Amino acid sequence: MKVIRVAILGFGTVGQSVARLLVSGKTGLELTCVFNRNVERKQVDWMPNTVDWTGNIDEVFTSDVDVVVELLGGLEPAGSWIQRALMEGKPVVTANKQVIANDGARLSELAAVKGVCLKFEAAVAGVVPIISSINNGLAADNLTRVRGVLNGTCNFLLTKMGASDASFDEVLADAQERGFAEADPSADLDGFDAQAKLSILSAVGLRRLINPHEIVCRSIRGVSHADFEAAALLGCGIRQVSTVELTEDGDAVRAEVGPAMVNLGSRVAQVSGNENVVVVDGKSCGEVILIGQGAGGDPTAVAIVSDLLAIASGDGAPNLFPSVGASCQVEPMGKRSHYVRVGGPQSVAGNLSDLGVVPARTLEGRDGQVQFVTNRCTTEAIESALRPSETTRGDRAERAVVLPVID
Repeated sequence: MKVIRVAILGFGTVGQSVARLLVSGKTGLELTCVFNRNVERKQVDWMPNTVDWTGNIDEVFTSDVDVVVELLGGLEPAGSWIQRALMEGKPVVTANKQVIANDGARLSELAAVKGVCLKFEAAVAGVVPIISSINNGLAADNLTRVRGVLNGTCNFLLTKMGASDASFDEVLADAQERGFAEADPSADLDGFDAQAKLSILSAVGLRRLINPHEIVCRSIRGVSHADFEAAALLGCGIRQVSTVELTEDGDAVRAEVGPAMVNLGSRVAQVSGNENVVVVDGKSCGEVILIGQGAGGDPTAVAIVSDLLAIASGDGAPNLFPSVGASCQVEPMGKRSHYVRVGGPQSVAGNLSDLGVVPARTLEGRDGQVQFVTNRCTTEAIESALRPSETTRGDRAERAVVLPVID
């Protein structure tokens, strides 16, 4: 195998984990250059002195590197530098879900024109090899739905809350200390991280190119111990679930990201800690399930270095994205049962019945709260009915919690 010279752009948690794998001498890959804006602050004593450090991106592109690993995050300058590498005929490996979700089709076409690879396994589900599984093992099938837990941070928070009396803030602090959550966890908690990942899976798995910002996201922030108690009564767990599925005619997709009650018999409910799970449904293959760690530097680094090894072995993956002009409409999810908790004793029956929402089962709420399970209806109908019932308890606004119930 030819020795491949690698440059890393960005030396954060993931960048350091990738570098440790590369300098271990076990991969047949040679780390030759590290780019970071503050070289003096980032330099480490375990790095071989043969590795060049630079804060000047031009020095990376004028060096003799064969492959660029982009780990900066964010849309810019990461997107421009990925494009520059491809334009110069250098393969790129990235974990940047935002760039791939928003510009993956164009960049994939550019890579194909230049005859190089753009690989992004680590952008979706940590160490779970979902992209390569779809592109290789499931390539002959027509996939109809991809569902799963795509954010390890949220899964860590929700599983720990469900198994302890710890508050949301306490489990978030624990996740941050372990390196599973960012200092600003908003993108994780509010669903935007999983939103980008889901749009990539729509493109690669369903062959439907969608605008990630059209996927409805609902935050996990409002979930409380009262909801976990209700979930236990219903034989469910609570997870942040991401779903994209073809409509019946295949002309559009339905997609969403948000907390949901999931039947405990489902593999989606059984993943714990920082694990991710991806469940793929195909017309011929049926249900295929992949599980693995989805947060943390080391699992992500394994996916990145695996992409590098594939490039080193001559695996020139084809363009995984539909063409730039093949965008598809995103529709809301269909009717299903929902669990609802209203933060006060208001009567919402009139609003609900006007929109065809019927409480099918009432649960015993705590502290005067109203908790119930609805008939099959859309999430939007419930949210419209409950919006007037949002109240203030003390000095804190209480919003209704609405969780779809998933088998």
